[in-house]
Amino acid sequence: MGRSLTLALALALAPRIAAALPPETPAGLPAGLVPPELVEGVEVTYPAELAASDDPPQGEVGVTFVIGIDGVPHSIAVEQPLHPTLDALAVDAIGRLRYRAATLDGAPVEIVLHQRIAFTPPPPTTPDDASANPDAHDDETPPAEPTQPLPASGADAPLVGVVHEAGTRVPLPAATVLVIPAPDDAEPGVVRKQTYGELPMPPWQLEVRSDDRGRFAIPPLPRPARKLRVVATAPGFERFESIVAVAPGEQVALDAYLVRASDNPYRTVVRSEGESRQEVVRRSITAQEIGNLPGTQGDALKAITNFPGIARAPFGIGLLVIRGGDPSDSAVFLGEHEIPQLFHFGGLTSVFNADIITNIDFLPGNFDARYGDATGGIIDVKTRAGRRDGVHGYVDADLFDAGAMVEGPIGKGSYIVSARRSYIDAILPAVLPDDAGIGLTVAPRYYDYQAIFEYPVGTGKLTARVFGSDDRTKLVTADPNDVSADARNRFETTLLFHRVDLAYENHTGGWDILLTPSYRYDLAKAGAGDVFRFSLGLHTFSGRAEIGRRLGPRARLQLGTQGTAGQFEIDAESVAIPQNGTGDQATRLALDSKNRYAQPGLYGTLYLDAASWLTLVPSVRLTYYGLQFRRAAVDPRFRFVLRAGDRVSIRGGVGIYSQIPDVQEWNPTFGNPRLGPERMLHSSAAVRVELPQKWSVEIGGFHKHGWDLAAPSGELVRRRDGAIGPENFSSTGLARVYGGELFVRKDLTRRLFGWASYTLSRSERKFDPKEGFFRFDFDQTHILTLIAVYRLPRRWQVGARFRVVSGNPYTPHVGAVYDASTGDYIAIGGRRNAARVPTFHQLDLRVDKHFVWRKLELDAYADVQNVYNHQNTEFRNDAYDYSQAVPVVSLPILPSVGLRLSW
Repeated sequence: MGRSLTLALALALAPRIAAALPPETPAGLPAGLVPPELVEGVEVTYPAELAASDDPPQGEVGVTFVIGIDGVPHSIAVEQPLHPTLDALAVDAIGRLRYRAATLDGAPVEIVLHQRIAFTPPPPTTPDDASANPDAHDDETPPAEPTQPLPASGADAPLVGVVHEAGTRVPLPAATVLVIPAPDDAEPGVVRKQTYGELPMPPWQLEVRSDDRGRFAIPPLPRPARKLRVVATAPGFERFESIVAVAPGEQVALDAYLVRASDNPYRTVVRSEGESRQEVVRRSITAQEIGNLPGTQGDALKAITNFPGIARAPFGIGLLVIRGGDPSDSAVFLGEHEIPQLFHFGGLTSVFNADIITNIDFLPGNFDARYGDATGGIIDVKTRAGRRDGVHGYVDADLFDAGAMVEGPIGKGSYIVSARRSYIDAILPAVLPDDAGIGLTVAPRYYDYQAIFEYPVGTGKLTARVFGSDDRTKLVTADPNDVSADARNRFETTLLFHRVDLAYENHTGGWDILLTPSYRYDLAKAGAGDVFRFSLGLHTFSGRAEIGRRLGPRARLQLGTQGTAGQFEIDAESVAIPQNGTGDQATRLALDSKNRYAQPGLYGTLYLDAASWLTLVPSVRLTYYGLQFRRAAVDPRFRFVLRAGDRVSIRGGVGIYSQIPDVQEWNPTFGNPRLGPERMLHSSAAVRVELPQKWSVEIGGFHKHGWDLAAPSGELVRRRDGAIGPENFSSTGLARVYGGELFVRKDLTRRLFGWASYTLSRSERKFDPKEGFFRFDFDQTHILTLIAVYRLPRRWQVGARFRVVSGNPYTPHVGAVYDASTGDYIAIGGRRNAARVPTFHQLDLRVDKHFVWRKLELDAYADVQNVYNHQNTEFRNDAYDYSQAVPVVSLPILPSVGLRLSW
């Protein structure tokens, strides 16, 4: 055997090639059916880059395809994948086969075939073998013939054209264009209905393939013809047919627009192994997979809230409660740097356009040392570059907002520009009548924007990103007789951030290099007239530098540094505080300060293949919390991956994680500046089993132990300025979280996609050493989510999501005492978080329809949340004397419709 092993798909005509398996035809063929006969085989070379890898893939690719009455395969789909590169080779090879069509009672018919194609990497050769006989080759498998160049586009080419993808107008390379004579009475134009049974066998046919720009040219016809039937096919696309009239000596131009097959509407994004780090649990999703998930309004980022380990936030407001942690314990990274929030207010939609995202990694625990200042979980969002195959974009709108995006090439690089704005604030004044006498105006609004520029620099690439988000809410209550609203009755909130960053990546010569600086401005404001106010402005400079190198065939080392520094400004005034029961409420806590902070860190990770079945990943992170804390934290971490078989892997890990407390907890005025970093020990293990047909099952358990947590304290202490005052917070809090997760997933194939996730957990806290543990505010014992999306014919798609979740804990009141001096009732609380609100359950449905035209595409959807309008209790609102409580329920049935027009 030579160095390149060829796989000949010769089927019946070349049985001597052992690599090609005979087609699997169904038993019980109808009488009068003559199976198709292969008349032209092809050859495929095992890719050299895969053969040179440490563990080249080997096995079979199962393919299903339809042989048309012209003998050209179409509707090609991979049913049994092996590797993205080999899957693509198999599809391309099937598309180049040519058959004599099957017949039924003498009439040509289409027939479905199933084919398994075996791929075996060639045996490695040594330099001595190559030098001994550099011209050696395998006599049984001659190299494939070179691709025939395009004929000249002169008079000798009666038909020329370009093959495009319908809707996007992208040129399709390697498409097959088949030409046969058409009857003189055939109507010129695109063939909408194919009547193969009435067609006689053609006396001749010509076939060419499009070049890398989608162009094709038909050579001179073997016999004169007044009309031609042109058939264009490509793997993953529907057949295009057109009747073209030709005249001697003239040249006709034809644009063929191929519609992407409804059972394969997604582009494949292949991630290299170097981009996939060995985590204990890494649940990844792509925007293509779950862009149409029910309950998400088409927002892929909202889908992560359906994964195991994430608790349901009240009202679905987008808080990330990961494995029993506080929302502030987890971090969201976008483009290697942290962002302060993932969703606009109310969790309606994410703050970043999901169509610019390539992948979303959810790491619920035991994550790598490159992530710091987080004790909960990590969400890592990767952005993509703009398309270089032309200018594309879309405009869309639903009940809440409208947006647009444009992308395309610029020189050797690409760009993306996107923006979105809500119009709730414009709709409400129009629908609320002036004479309603309500005296209530709510004006929430949000917008976000993104701009990405990417350009090759040497052997690497440079990426520049500018994006931001702005949320504002204004609520005014006033007496209808007032000329203007009283400022005391005004409530306003503002939450915004803007970020700019650069990133240079280079993967060459065995080195992986990343350099990325970033600047971000945050502003959070809240106020209620002259009752209270709070404003936090934050300027953050961050940077990351990484270098990775393979140390040998079994080891890879990655070293990095990450640092953040900046300044925050706080302007706050608390509500009036009664003094010693006298009713005097003139005392307020006020703060107006500027502080700087710095947080440099170093980290390193070693990926060690101790054996073919065992990978060890030790890592360590050193973080110095400067200026305010002046303390360092060393976080050692360890993970392993044990491959128990081709489809079974066991992963586990243990490690320490640190983060600083929230700003209100260590602030000198409202908190305790003596607080130190909070610590958490993660331990987890999971077993993952890959099943046929893209099914997988993952089951695991986790345990977390936290200490040095910021806990409320009423002790009197001497402050740094010498004054005696309340401690407010102390580093005495403890946490314990434990549970298990089950995740059954069906990856996107031809029709079905979905998953079932179940989390069983308990999250507890202990603030007072004299008291025991109590349930955490976001503790949810049972979290069950069932999701299914099914693609129907004619580009319809339906999906459903059903959730059952334990109610959040609350502290019940056992009675109340009347305070005659103030005229108020003072509640007598029971055991902290000893009761729960009723169990949450909800059904969401979604229907999508995709329309494709030559140069445009339209997506329409209807998404209905809480279909059966269940009144889920979120909180309990107590009466003034605490004698009874009224439930505060979540959103009722909420229908939403949306449209997207893209080009």
